[in-house]
Amino acid sequence: MTVLRPDFPDHGSPFSRRQERDLKTAAIRSAASRRFNAQGVLGARLEDIAADLGLTKTSIAYYYASKEELAEAAFLSSVEFLIEAVSRAEAANDAPGLKVLALFQAYGEQLSEAIEGQRPFPARLQELDTLSEEVQTRITGQLSEAVNRVNAMTCDWLEEAGLSARRAEPVTYCLFGLLDWLTVRAGEETAAQFFDSANVLRDILRQGLTEAGPVSNEIAPQFVSNDELPQIFDREARNRMKRDAFLKAGIRFFNLYGFEGVSLAEVAGSLGVTRGAFYYHIPDKESFLDQCLEHSLQMVETTLDAAADSLDGLAFLRRAAFDLIYMQASGISPIIRLELMAALPAARRNRHQARLRNITRRLGDSHDAAVSAGEARPHEASIVESILTGVMFINSGYTLAASSTMNDWRMSQNPQSATNDFLYVLLYGLAARP
Repeated sequence: MTVLRPDFPDHGSPFSRRQERDLKTAAIRSAASRRFNAQGVLGARLEDIAADLGLTKTSIAYYYASKEELAEAAFLSSVEFLIEAVSRAEAANDAPGLKVLALFQAYGEQLSEAIEGQRPFPARLQELDTLSEEVQTRITGQLSEAVNRVNAMTCDWLEEAGLSARRAEPVTYCLFGLLDWLTVRAGEETAAQFFDSANVLRDILRQGLTEAGPVSNEIAPQFVSNDELPQIFDREARNRMKRDAFLKAGIRFFNLYGFEGVSLAEVAGSLGVTRGAFYYHIPDKESFLDQCLEHSLQMVETTLDAAADSLDGLAFLRRAAFDLIYMQASGISPIIRLELMAALPAARRNRHQARLRNITRRLGDSHDAAVSAGEARPHEASIVESILTGVMFINSGYTLAASSTMNDWRMSQNPQSATNDFLYVLLYGLAARP
């Protein structure tokens, strides 16, 4: 992995040891953030972080005594990064909807500075559960402040737009998912490419994916299980049920702890089964992750196929997005974090990545069809399909961390209305609709 060495501006005395230390620790946090984003907290190695900066592991230990201490510093720095953007948006003398746009403008500008090496790159707030409870509490305590302030912006916008019947939390949840998408995009693109991506996202937030016009009717779930009641004398049916339970539990564990942080014994214990019974179905952790990814991608493909049976263009996108988000929000089935593919060997990883590319392409093709039919506003298809893919997988980064700070609300409480509210700003934007 190649990490740019931050070239932060020097506005102080060249003889200031404090400034020199601040610049070095900022560079270390930035390199660590990129490693954590790519490999997870437990998967990233201090020696690799040091090598990205041309340092030794001992050099990093001079500033951060352990990887957990470095992870805490990187995550707290990321929360400060977010709070800075929130404060800039709040300071804008704008209407509530424009303040939300100002948040994305500020956050995007800060990410552009990070791409250029002018400030530390932020870590995605994932795998916090791998850290000690004390460290988690310090991070989530500060994150909750940012989440509450963004949620207040959302409440103000809903009231101004005459949408007070909608709940603010799922809209805020979507906004954090889009902020997380920006962070991922910034880690993959040049400054010029990221400028285009951020502009497309802000335009979608402003006016929505759909063409101007009235808001469509709310979507209702249409899941109908083909499974009959468990057949207690059917060994094959029982084994299939066990395997599904193992995979759903595994996906939840991998989403929370990353590949390195998952213990198969703990997964088995959470299901109340013996290790022997578990290992009968799951031979090792790598195979377990491979099967969890297979299960998740199969769920997505099946959902897209079901929507495509009778729908196309915008109607297909609305139905597919609703069903995938509802599936996760209601607890029907979790979907694994896509970046966990990186933990697999190349052959297995490439197989899953090929399927993901096909899923993403289907979303982009449907968007193009919606544009041609006059249903959707024209945007660069590759950016739109990336946004849709990122939003549909709601168990990553900010979305997962932000949900943990909403102590009195969960999407599972009323998943149908929450999913419709979640998708509203993406489909229809912040501007007033007739």
